[in-house]
Amino acid sequence: MGDPTGNIIGYDPGGNGKHGFAILHVRNGTPDILEVQTLGDAEEVLSRMKNTANLVGVGLDTMTCWSTGKSGLRPADRWLRDEYQEVSNSVVSPNGMYGSMGINGMSVLIKAREAQPDLFVTETHPKVLCYALFEKKYDYENRSTQMDGDLSSKLDTEVETENDHEWDAAVSTLAALRGQQDRWKNDLHEIESSDDERLVEPCGPTHYFWPE
Repeated sequence: MGDPTGNIIGYDPGGNGKHGFAILHVRNGTPDILEVQTLGDAEEVLSRMKNTANLVGVGLDTMTCWSTGKSGLRPADRWLRDEYQEVSNSVVSPNGMYGSMGINGMSVLIKAREAQPDLFVTETHPKVLCYALFEKKYDYENRSTQMDGDLSSKLDTEVETENDHEWDAAVSTLAALRGQQDRWKNDLHEIESSDDERLVEPCGPTHYFWPE
């Protein structure tokens, strides 16, 4: 990994008409332009991905692997709960998640990996990531302009979002970029599983890069 040149996609699965999608255009590791939009369903997301030239990475706000342990909790989930107790309620037990996370997110990931087996993929968690990056709780309803500004400063390019799904997709491109650059070295998927659980990786190995 290093400083990529190409396009990085961020994706936030949602219900009908609530799929956040972002494309970060990068040149030698430097962000150029960020495009954000809200798409109708996972099929529209796959169509946009298919038509994205020079796709070098994807950041997804979805489970990129599963656990057979209690409540479906993975080592990464437990780590986030312990590390960020102020926002631990945002780390939902996987067994209790809405279908968009387990179905739409994983469907997009599976098809993307089929089309590009070596595609760089990192999982994201925008709500906790917001707190980790800015030491402020996620509150798009009341702080959307400030959240766009904060993210603009991290990406060093303008961020303008219309809803929380777009912001989640946008910050997911940051995670994918920093992971590829080795600037975020903490990969939560490398945390060792306990003896009474195992990780299931339907799409093969993925990352979960996190700022230190």
